[in-house]
Amino acid sequence: MPHQQQNVRSTVEGDATKIDLWTSTDMSRFDQDVHVIPIDSVMRRFRSNRQTGLSSAFVSEAQTCYGSNQITPAPSPNYFRLLFKQLFMGFNSILLVGGILAIIAYQPLGGSESSITNLSLGIVLLSVTIFNAFLNVYQKLKSIKIIAAFAKLLPKSVSTRRDGVEQHVPIIELVPGDIILIKMGDVVPADCRFLTCEGLKLNSAELTGETKPVSITVECTSENLMETTNLGFYSSLVEEGMGEAVVVATGNSTILGKMSRTTQEGSNERTTNLHREVNRFVLFVLVADVMSIIIVWITWGGWLNKSHPTFITRTGNILNSIGMIVSFLPIGLPSAITLALAIVAKRMSQQRILGKSLQIIESFNSVSIIATDKTGTLTKNKMVVSEIFWDTDNGCKVFDDGDEESPTRTSMSDKSRQVSFGLRDSSQRTAKVSPAIERPSINGNHQDEYSGNRQSRFCVEVFDDLLLGAALCNNAKVQLVRNQSKDRDMMKANSELHVTGDPVDVALYNLCVYQCYMYIDEIRCVNPRLKTLPFNSVNKFMITANRMESHNLSSTDPRNTVLITMKGAPEIVIQRCSTYKTNGGQILPLTTEIKEKILNQQEILSRGGYRIIAMCQQKLTQMRYDQLMQQHDERRQSRVVEVHNLNGFPQEKYCFLGLFSLFDSLRFDAPDSILRIRDARIRVAMITGDHPATARAIGEQVNIFSANIAKRNGIDSFQMLENETKQLVFRLYRNETLFQEHIAGTITALRSSSTTIQKHIKLEKQVWYRRWYASLKNQLTEAEPIFYKEKEKERIPYAIVIAGNQVDYLDDFMWNWVLSHEELIFARTSPEQKLRIIMEFQRRGEIVAAIGDGTNDAPSLKYADLGIAMQTGTSVSKEAADLILLDNRFSSIVSSIETGRLLADNLKKVVMFLLPAGSWSELWPIMFNMWLGVPISLSTFLATILCVLNDASISLTLVMEKPETEILSRPPSNRKDDHLLNWRLLFHAYMLIGNLECFTAFFCFCYYWIDNGISFYSLLFTYEYFGINPPTAYSPEKFLEMINVSQSIYYCSLCVFQVFNYFATRTRYASILQHNPFWGKNRNWFAFVAIAFSIGIVLLFTQVTRFNEIFATAPVPAKYIMPTLGFGVLWLVVDELRKLYIRKYPQSIISKIAW
Repeated sequence: MPHQQQNVRSTVEGDATKIDLWTSTDMSRFDQDVHVIPIDSVMRRFRSNRQTGLSSAFVSEAQTCYGSNQITPAPSPNYFRLLFKQLFMGFNSILLVGGILAIIAYQPLGGSESSITNLSLGIVLLSVTIFNAFLNVYQKLKSIKIIAAFAKLLPKSVSTRRDGVEQHVPIIELVPGDIILIKMGDVVPADCRFLTCEGLKLNSAELTGETKPVSITVECTSENLMETTNLGFYSSLVEEGMGEAVVVATGNSTILGKMSRTTQEGSNERTTNLHREVNRFVLFVLVADVMSIIIVWITWGGWLNKSHPTFITRTGNILNSIGMIVSFLPIGLPSAITLALAIVAKRMSQQRILGKSLQIIESFNSVSIIATDKTGTLTKNKMVVSEIFWDTDNGCKVFDDGDEESPTRTSMSDKSRQVSFGLRDSSQRTAKVSPAIERPSINGNHQDEYSGNRQSRFCVEVFDDLLLGAALCNNAKVQLVRNQSKDRDMMKANSELHVTGDPVDVALYNLCVYQCYMYIDEIRCVNPRLKTLPFNSVNKFMITANRMESHNLSSTDPRNTVLITMKGAPEIVIQRCSTYKTNGGQILPLTTEIKEKILNQQEILSRGGYRIIAMCQQKLTQMRYDQLMQQHDERRQSRVVEVHNLNGFPQEKYCFLGLFSLFDSLRFDAPDSILRIRDARIRVAMITGDHPATARAIGEQVNIFSANIAKRNGIDSFQMLENETKQLVFRLYRNETLFQEHIAGTITALRSSSTTIQKHIKLEKQVWYRRWYASLKNQLTEAEPIFYKEKEKERIPYAIVIAGNQVDYLDDFMWNWVLSHEELIFARTSPEQKLRIIMEFQRRGEIVAAIGDGTNDAPSLKYADLGIAMQTGTSVSKEAADLILLDNRFSSIVSSIETGRLLADNLKKVVMFLLPAGSWSELWPIMFNMWLGVPISLSTFLATILCVLNDASISLTLVMEKPETEILSRPPSNRKDDHLLNWRLLFHAYMLIGNLECFTAFFCFCYYWIDNGISFYSLLFTYEYFGINPPTAYSPEKFLEMINVSQSIYYCSLCVFQVFNYFATRTRYASILQHNPFWGKNRNWFAFVAIAFSIGIVLLFTQVTRFNEIFATAPVPAKYIMPTLGFGVLWLVVDELRKLYIRKYPQSIISKIAW
């Protein structure tokens, strides 16, 4: 806090006297009174100035005192804490139990018959547990570092006023006293007191939990710091308007900073689908383990211990329990998941995608709908004015698009088409800044013609009014922007001038300055702005009031003229106009016929993909304007609710001026990317605030509306009307032909955010076991969508365009009908309607990825299953999103889909590889031993080695597999039944591979005994009499050695078969020839290293004499393993034929049961 730095002094350069910055500042009530005291006192407290802000010299000293403007982050993951969690949670905790049981079985229960093998088994289990924990922690820290380092590429800056100059500076450099300028789409960078506000609304849900935005004022409205409306708090979202504020607290001194400990404790990572899949798998393992161990002990206690007391001792049954634990435990899975996420982090960094969570990438595997905004996502959000229209048939082209000029339209000169920033000769600038602006001839092609032919100028008053409105009803400005990629000490030297603001404002600014050569700053200076109603998604227009320049009247004279300018959506603006200005300057009534002509012109332009902005104006005397503002203030103070609150501005009787046609070029990769997304069986829906015709034109250009469906089949639509009984009727049209009528019926209400909060509070009041059950359920399953059956219905192979004013009237039937279309565009939608559309998709079982870059997109990005923002988007959208595309490339979404599907595929492959040998083939030796009296074919030690070394090493290479060629042509995963562990995978792993692998190992096991004179029937039901009754020619020592050999054969057979299983499992659908493991882009050399390692482990434990003595193993004759090669090749051929059949007959029963 600043009051802790009272001894800090500073010298301001240029002044001979030393100024004490802090000691004279009254900090006694700093936390409580900053919103109450007069604003002048606030400015004095922080040595700031409303007009010029802080000085650079002062800022340097203040940063030393206050430190950087960042909340101390949560402590970085502690290595030992992570290690502790890895050791005692999840699969490793089960291994620890097994290791402890093995050590217990060595001495305390072993008595005089204690075996070094049991102790060795315990040591191996504990060693593997520790190694797995270290490996998982290392990979987790590596992933965290990759994401953290990549997150630094995300610049964060704020517009400030220092030394009288507006400039962008890094947020961390803010200090108390800085004057900051915030606008819609920003995140409040520090706690601040507002100096001015124009329609400003903040959302402080992160602090207060109140999701409704708060209207900001400059007056104190409450002595309570948290309830007053003249303060803005760090991390609040600017949903509407703009304003200026003075920073009063930064970093840890902010309200959020003081709550940082609580915030960090409560900011747990949300439960993702990958979490739930792993949790379900762990639950399956635990249930299978517990059930099998119960069966083992019931069998032993209820039968064997009585009927065959010497067959299996208590120690032997403990070892069998360990075998059960190990058999069901896919030990390689945790490491495989950690390694897979590390690979995902690396791929994301290469693709320049910033993710707030690595696990969220897996959700791309099941995304079925991508809901995308238009401006800034499909287009570059760099607009230019292409044409200007006024009257009913007059206009000019600002740039030549290759079309021939019409007689009533002229073209701007080539010189006027320059867009780059730079000072020009004054002869190229306008001579006046009054409403009648003189311009260079828009017919000339060369500057010499303009200079030498002054008489070619002409003056169209309405055109001048349009340009003046474009200059005044505009928030774009030139600001100093620091290059944050440079070294901090060099930032000032690398600062650059940029035009900043809303894309529409920037386009109009460029028109005025770079194409019409207007001195826009001078125009704004002599026509000062009095008030503004900023653009918002509800009104869809912006209004400004400027006092017009007058040489004969003082600025306070009530006879001054105030120009009210409105610009926005044509269909909205034109409804507030009663007159229009003609080409000759006449003011005529705006009749219905003229309105239709104007709207028809808008429709024609919109069909070309242009964004249309209308402009109108109204002139008032200063006296009348002051009366309107006074009446508005009185209504606000008396808390009178205004239905159409325009901040005091007139609501009607405007004079229509004309239209601006703006062109926003497409992102070059958007059309091809959308085709690839649709090939991946994912629908793409455009949800935009633009005009339906504009949205449809852009949709056709980017392939949201395709030739196969929208053009060939046609477009559906509907109309709403009331019947004789006042019921709402929907008339459904297909290619403009009526084919069905529907009377409005049930509308299933959506759960509002407040209802969700109330439910959470209600849950907190429940007894502990109900809360525990609800939390456990959330960790395992998702809520079932209400209309899930709609997802399973066949899609309607037609396109449809829905307007925002139709969305609010749709009932359940209409939502089902609309959302079943193959191609969808929603136009003229508000943020609330965007959110509603996404929620309706989700209610029908769709997994929605929302893409946007604006403030209006933030609610949708936050609520969608996956929120994706563009780097060039607003701070609000990036805060709400799960992923940020740092290169603004739409094609990055295709890469993310491929990465998500590859992650899910490879994890399935790991499970498929681990289950047959490490689970099924290790379970039956114990069961056959206890139930059939067969000598145990696999020792607990060898079963453990198989799981923790052989299988685990090869399984890790499966997460490094490259994507199969058809990965982006298969449908998205269905979360309802396509889990990491489902019945199809279990059937394939156990019934097919598991049974064949288990049979192969038993075949080799029996082959050895039969080859050595022990018949197959002599192996059955012998229990403790094996080798004794019927008698054999072998001594007990030799017989024990033969048992060790047979167990080693079973172990070796499983290891060899698993190599063939790897080559079969590394692809789900592609042939081994298509996905060649040996060479080409799909090769995986790590697999051959892992296979060599596995063979080395086999040789180490079976061929080394010392290990044979310690672990009760034996050398294995090669001939007894040879059958495994035949069975392995057989399985590889069978599986290749299965994949071929699936590729050829994708609708067959074999395809439907494929894993």
